[in-house]
Amino acid sequence: MDTRVKLGIVGCGPKGAQVMYAPILRFLEKGAVTALMDPDPSALDTMRAVCPGAATYTSYDQFLQQADIDAVIIATPVHLHSSQAQQAAAAHKHVLCEKPMARTTAECDAMITACRDANVTLMLAFMKRFDKSFRLAKQLIDSGELGKVFQVRCEFAWHIPDEGDEGWRAKRVTWGGMFQDHGSHTIDLCRWWLGDVDTVYADVQIIRPEREVEDMAAAILRHSGGAVSIHQVTGATHKPLREYYLIDGDKGSLEMQYGPAWSYTAAAPFQMTLYQGGNRSRDVTPYNLPNLDDELHAHSHYLLEIEAFCESILTRTPPPSAGLDGRKAIEAINAAYLSSWRRETIHLPLTETPDLNDYFLNLFLSGPPKKHGDF
Repeated sequence: MDTRVKLGIVGCGPKGAQVMYAPILRFLEKGAVTALMDPDPSALDTMRAVCPGAATYTSYDQFLQQADIDAVIIATPVHLHSSQAQQAAAAHKHVLCEKPMARTTAECDAMITACRDANVTLMLAFMKRFDKSFRLAKQLIDSGELGKVFQVRCEFAWHIPDEGDEGWRAKRVTWGGMFQDHGSHTIDLCRWWLGDVDTVYADVQIIRPEREVEDMAAAILRHSGGAVSIHQVTGATHKPLREYYLIDGDKGSLEMQYGPAWSYTAAAPFQMTLYQGGNRSRDVTPYNLPNLDDELHAHSHYLLEIEAFCESILTRTPPPSAGLDGRKAIEAINAAYLSSWRRETIHLPLTETPDLNDYFLNLFLSGPPKKHGDF
């Protein structure tokens, strides 16, 4: 293989590749985008402006057969992830898959197996692991600055306007709504900080009548080390957008907040405050470099994520966020749906799941879920 990995981006829409990858591709050192695929020609035109030498395709099959690529970055709707990753593996292409990994652990397992059998890398795009704010939080936890962490609170809350177009994210084909989408991030962060998830208790609801999947979820997860993480995700509030984390330890508490704006579309850091002893606090925000290009080059989470993916391929070493990490997040999310259906605590590992299409079709109807055997 060349010293740079040849990358093909699958899914070039305005809520994905255009805002996540386009601003940082010029800084890539270990990879180069050589092909783009999207069924919408206008999306390809937009991305071609930042990847002028890339070949373009509207057919995924043709893309895999004809494009000069070593690896694919999958940034398509979640219900396409499993099949597209398996196709890529069959074509001997490495895979970086956007979160959520898939809809069920069965779909995740199929992706993991296909990539393992083809001897290609499978990495999950948990970009928050590469964000300097969340890395600082990890350092403060691991260094003992907070003492023994016993609780983490996570909140994603925003108001979807009446005219807001959520597209495929609001449709039943996803088998999951806002908790699947944003809970993938908060659960992965809490696993990274606190260890694996042992139990899940959750309540999931559809508040807005136009939606086919949940727009409100509240979940309590107990982790292997005894700590608890609390996850609240909703698009039905009337308050402005807020992303918030509070990490409580017996020696200190770390507060992280962002808004009213989406953190994934911006380069600004989270506002971070370290509390110790109630009244004592200090600002530990990792402020940006004065020049935006310098900041993106040094700290862009998307750039660092893609560079880590390329490094894994070039050195034939495991990626920092592997397929198993994506699967474990989906397992906890599926457990939250099962918990809400049954109104009981669910223990992991999961051995059964409701029919998720039926679950969202009949959300809040009484009765146990259908059983479909082991995950």
